[in-house]
Amino acid sequence: MNVRSQESVRTSQTATVCRMLAVLILGCLAVASCNQSHPDVESPSERRMPSGVVLLRGSPQDIGRQHGTLLADRIRLMIHEYVGEDMESERLKDSVLVRVHAMKPALPEWYRQELSACAKAANVDEDVLLYAQCEGDIRSLGGCTSFVAFGAATHDGRMEIGRNFDYWGLESTDRCAVIFAVVPRPEDGYAFLSVGWTGILGGWTFLNEKGLFVSNDIGGFNEKNPQGVPTLILARIITQKAATVNEAIAIIKKTPRMRGQALVIGRAGDPATSTTHDAAVVLYGGATVEVMRSRNGFAFHTSTGTDKDRLLEILRLPTRRPTDAIQSAGTHITLHSVAIYPQDHTLWVAHGRKSSAHLGEYVKYDVRSLLQRR
Repeated sequence: MNVRSQESVRTSQTATVCRMLAVLILGCLAVASCNQSHPDVESPSERRMPSGVVLLRGSPQDIGRQHGTLLADRIRLMIHEYVGEDMESERLKDSVLVRVHAMKPALPEWYRQELSACAKAANVDEDVLLYAQCEGDIRSLGGCTSFVAFGAATHDGRMEIGRNFDYWGLESTDRCAVIFAVVPRPEDGYAFLSVGWTGILGGWTFLNEKGLFVSNDIGGFNEKNPQGVPTLILARIITQKAATVNEAIAIIKKTPRMRGQALVIGRAGDPATSTTHDAAVVLYGGATVEVMRSRNGFAFHTSTGTDKDRLLEILRLPTRRPTDAIQSAGTHITLHSVAIYPQDHTLWVAHGRKSSAHLGEYVKYDVRSLLQRR
């Protein structure tokens, strides 16, 4: 090959390499531009959640928008089934609307922002979505069994938590039952898991990144405050803002409360930080708050007649499954059943059945992996 031919080949190869580099650079610029235009865009690895878990993260508006966008159909299904009898032409009946508007000013601004963004993204009426968060308070419905056990109450002294959410009349559990992994901005509070329902921004069963457990049972005192915060929303506020049982109790006391309820709250101790296990049942009403600290390592509440002594017998057995205790407390209206070993950062959930969820499969989750901020 002569010199001219060799130079021609080198020139051609150089041009090919330049074209490839140009394509690569343009591709990188396009991806960067996309991510700058959409700051919520995450890499696929950050989106990998176990089946049945939905990740919501960012500002209150981000969290609400993601919730409403990802689950719009199931939110509308929940509304139709859960509160449909209190609606006319896709809006609340006047008698219910008055009560919803009475309590709305008591809600934190960040919660109202999330609610509004979720309603808009799901294309549902904001007042209807808010009513779904407090239907049980307004109509005084509920059930449930919850416990926190440690020390003398368990076979090895380690903390165990159990929770059954008992309700009736819901047919869409196979589509609407969900676990939310909510990761707000650090300035907005703690990341948490909520075992609940599509469209429910509050919830029934919570565990946050500080290890604080919160659940609600029907109970408490009879005083009502129409301008107070509903139970599911109060439980959400506690979970996102409190790191300890004492902080949770302080929030309950300072927050106006819509009606009587029982909250079971617990947090495992950590030798590394010289903290001890702690748990309490908080009974409250519109005017009264009564705190019952755990006794002999056991904090327990039921509104379905669960046998406390039978639970303790199971908890003291050295050989058993982690779910045996709470499974024994299930009823025909159990819609989700949860067992938690907070020191191991593990959680088991059985849900998705129309009734007797505790008779279905319990799925194990790693709490730390679900709540990691990155």
